[in-house]
Amino acid sequence: MLNSRIPRILLATATRAHINPLRTKIIKSRASTQTRLLALPIIVALFSLSTALAGPMIAPGDMALRSDIQRLADYGVIKGPVTTWPLAWGPIVADIQNVERIDELPRDVIDAITRVKARSKWEMRTGEVTFNTSLSGAEEPTRIRSFQNTPRESAELSAGLSYTGDRFAVSLNGQSVDSPADGKDFRADGSMIGVVLGNYSFTVNTLDRWWGPGWDGSLILSNNARPIPAISIDRNFTDPFKTKWLSWLGPWDMSAHFGKMESDRAVPNTQFFGLRVTFKPIPSLELGLSRTAQWCGNGRPCGFDTFVKLFTGRDNRGQAGITVENEPGNQEAGFDARWATRLFDVPFAFYAQYIGEDESHRLPADNYGLFGLESTGIWGERWSYRWYGEIAITISDFTKSTNKFNSVYNHSIYLTGYRYRGRVIGHGIENDSRVVSTGLMLVNDEDTQWLALFRVGSLNRGGAPDPRNSLTPTRQDIVSLDVTHSRFFKYGQIIIGLGFERVDDIVSNQTSNETRAFLQWRSSY
Repeated sequence: MLNSRIPRILLATATRAHINPLRTKIIKSRASTQTRLLALPIIVALFSLSTALAGPMIAPGDMALRSDIQRLADYGVIKGPVTTWPLAWGPIVADIQNVERIDELPRDVIDAITRVKARSKWEMRTGEVTFNTSLSGAEEPTRIRSFQNTPRESAELSAGLSYTGDRFAVSLNGQSVDSPADGKDFRADGSMIGVVLGNYSFTVNTLDRWWGPGWDGSLILSNNARPIPAISIDRNFTDPFKTKWLSWLGPWDMSAHFGKMESDRAVPNTQFFGLRVTFKPIPSLELGLSRTAQWCGNGRPCGFDTFVKLFTGRDNRGQAGITVENEPGNQEAGFDARWATRLFDVPFAFYAQYIGEDESHRLPADNYGLFGLESTGIWGERWSYRWYGEIAITISDFTKSTNKFNSVYNHSIYLTGYRYRGRVIGHGIENDSRVVSTGLMLVNDEDTQWLALFRVGSLNRGGAPDPRNSLTPTRQDIVSLDVTHSRFFKYGQIIIGLGFERVDDIVSNQTSNETRAFLQWRSSY
């Protein structure tokens, strides 16, 4: 059972993630699918509230922290699903506190426990106001964001305050941005007001999200675009169902949100709906079901009956009286899986994500996919490592001999497509792309980090020129390498990133070499 200092509210801590006191704590510790697939778990969830305690949430963006949490989940220390971000601190801390004979665990597992425990002690403070500040500058910010929180703009100054109580929490953050791509030079990203009822938290927020096991991208929902303002419902603790009919699902999690997109788009004020359920029927296997939809908006049907048709999958033209005038919306749905095992006595994991942009026989159709392999271990006397190899293909019907181009992330009614403020909401490589990436993470006992990411592939591979593509209207072949280093010092955390990208434009037959760099400083007190 968690101690009394752990709050009962989910609190987003997007800019509190990196703080100088964490380094001291670590050193001290070291010294010592479609609706029918989803509907049943959701309906049951709404009637199975408990009184469990919960802690603040972990925002997506810290690759090393995610690696530690995933390692603990693979080893069995953390019992619940960990591929839906933001991720609640409560069940993670509860599982870590229940670990016995920690000295008998593998070295990298011990190091991960030490770092995660030190971070949680800072993040889960209650009854006090905390402040955070950050400053970043970038020369040619990366066009394609991975899980790591890198600058979207050339310069940004951020400040905020947070308070976590027993059942209520607030986090107010503001950013001033220089030459923003979307024209918004002031933002309130990473903010939240929330309350917890039973084992569920209800928040009004502007939070980044990441759904799925991928490290370089998520096909359905990632932090590539700025967060969509939303009202969210999230499950806190991931305890299994008590009933024998559903207990076989094992620990499970649920997240749902209703958001509103920007007014400056083909259909202004489009509404956004997202729903994800994850579960672990066996400790080594995590499964996820995800579904999102764009609906409503100026000039489009917005009534409750429209949402019911959308939610129940009755939204294809020509079916049940659906026409262009009353078509409920634009949907994406699918599943993902991650299986952890050992090969040659080394931890490995295989993962995949399969998303459909259409529906056929109540199942996702016109699919596109992501596949990956990863491993972890200890290097030398100080460094924990994780490497991964990943391929993402955002071409509709990519497994067939004839592909459908200019389809993924596009729509005939919602012409702006599956994008928000100039960036795609799904995988950062945009539509009609095929990219292979490999990454390496190194982190030591002082939370000093090295990250390397290599990509090679083709963007917007086929079809007629598509000006809706947020990266390139025509095909580009790319090769890129990015290296990031971060460390703590007296006044917070400093993060430095350098990158190089070679771009071959197939239409113009021109080649360009681009370098990029960024510098970030973060502090919390």
